[in-house]
Order: sequence, then C-alpha cells, then structure tokens
Amino acid sequence: MKRLLIGDSRENLLITLETLLRHWGYRVLVTSRTAEVISFLRESPPDLLILGASLLNRDPALRAEVDRRLGSSDSPLIVLAEAQDADGIDLPHELLPVPLDIFALFALLQKHIEKHPRKNLRLSVQIPGMLCRGKISLLSEVLSLSNHGLFIKTGVRLEKEDRLRVLIPLMGMGRELEIEGRVLYRVHPDPNNGYLQGVGIEFTDLSEEDRSALEAFLENRFLKEVAEKGRRLGRLAPDQLRSRVTLRLL
Repeated sequence: MKRLLIGDSRENLLITLETLLRHWGYRVLVTSRTAEVISFLRESPPDLLILGASLLNRDPALRAEVDRRLGSSDSPLIVLAEAQDADGIDLPHELLPVPLDIFALFALLQKHIEKHPRKNLRLSVQIPGMLCRGKISLLSEVLSLSNHGLFIKTGVRLEKEDRLRVLIPLMGMGRELEIEGRVLYRVHPDPNNGYLQGVGIEFTDLSEEDRSALEAFLENRFLKEVAEKGRRLGRLAPDQLRSRVTLRLL
C-alpha cells in the first residue's frame, strides 16, 4: 500500500485530504506540526510528500529536511498553495491549488505514485444511457463514467473506431447530455466477467459547457460516495474543495 505524508496548518484541509486519499486506498499520515513532518521524513521516506506552502515558508529546518529528502529518495513533493503563497518555494515540486480540485488531485496521484496510471477519474455507476447510430437508438446501461468517456453495457455488435452518439441523463441535475464518441474497445461475454458484454467509448466532441456539467455530476456522485462510505475516516470540509456544484456533504 502506497504511503503518503501530508503536512499543513489547516486542520479542515488535512481532514478532507485524509478522507479522500484513504477512500482511494492509500495509507496516509497527516500532521499540522513541522517537527512531526521532519520526524516522519527521517524515519522512512513516504511514496509522496504533500505539504502546505505556508508550512514550508515559515520553517527553514523543515525546508532543509525536505530538500535533503528530495535529493536522496524518490519521494516527489506536492505543494498545497493558495494564490498569495504560491511563490517562493525553491524546491522541486508540483503545485496543487487550494481549494482542492479533485480531478487535479487524482491526476497528480496517478502521475507520481501509480505504476499503471489512469488518465481520468472514473466512477462506477448504474445509470440509463442511449446509444444512437444513424436512425437507430437503443436504451442501454452505463456502468462506468469519466469526463472523457464511459463503458456501456450492450449486446449490439460494434467495432473499434465505430462512431456514434450517447445520451446520458445527469440524474439529480435536471439535464441530459448528447455526446459524440467512438468505440475504443469491446468486452465479450465470458464466464470470468459474469458474461458482461459492452463497449468502451471515448468522447470526441464535448463542449466546455457540457464538460463542466459532466464534471459537476461526477464530483457530486464521488463526494457523496466518499461521505457515505467514509464516515469512520473523517468529515469532508466543503470549503476546502473547489466545487462545481452546491454540495451538502456533512
């Protein structure tokens, strides 16, 4: 299990990050004390180090220890920063703005610590969808969804690179999206997959307005899932998330 060390003076931000990262299956150490960050770093290097800019800026001892650790291990550094404290970090790092964007957080985690990184935050869902090709429309079931594509359960014979349209209701938002796409892969029914049959589709023509609506839908579903599943892990703080929609999480 990948181990992440997070240090920041904002307790709500620590709670939110810990809840999200544990939901994704990571082992997380969190602290608001620079002495504890230094102690953790000296004991054993984490797979990823996430630190608040203000914590680094105000403690030369911490900055020196992080600099030493970056030079002697493969622990990348992500700096949590708001606009006013984003400058002045002279260590190799990537910036993660606060309030958090869960899509940006997911992308950085995949980039730095996953052996086989995923390109997009993908959710398991069970929502109706409609495949449209020419004059033929077929009601199907969407089983996974991201802001770049989906997997839809269907017995219709489709081949790789086939072009089609998909209609998806953004349930709870009173909106439906009609998106152009192409078939990336097929899944054939087999005893090992429970005789699942369907296709993976990549979106090819998604407007910024539709992408924003889709990301709001995904964010809402994801954070509700985290809140329901992770009550034992902590409480999400909405003010620490860059929400695309108004969410009631607590």
